[in-house]
Amino acid sequence: MQKSYVLEHTMQVKVDVDLGEINELIEALDQLVNDDTSNNWKAKGLASKLKALRRATVEEAKREFENMLERV
Repeated sequence: MQKSYVLEHTMQVKVDVDLGEINELIEALDQLVNDDTSNNWKAKGLASKLKALRRATVEEAKREFENMLERV
């Protein structure tokens, strides 16, 4: 994930999300949670947040793609 640029007049930040990297992080955290018998609640919480980020990113990409198709 990287910050691409900031639009100062609107205070918006554009972020590029690499879904492959997000999936690798989720897999690593899931493996940590499954291997760890100490009930690592921080890893579980972080994995849940990353899964929500992945879902939101995919939904937004789908909406933008559909909007692009409607304009054609």
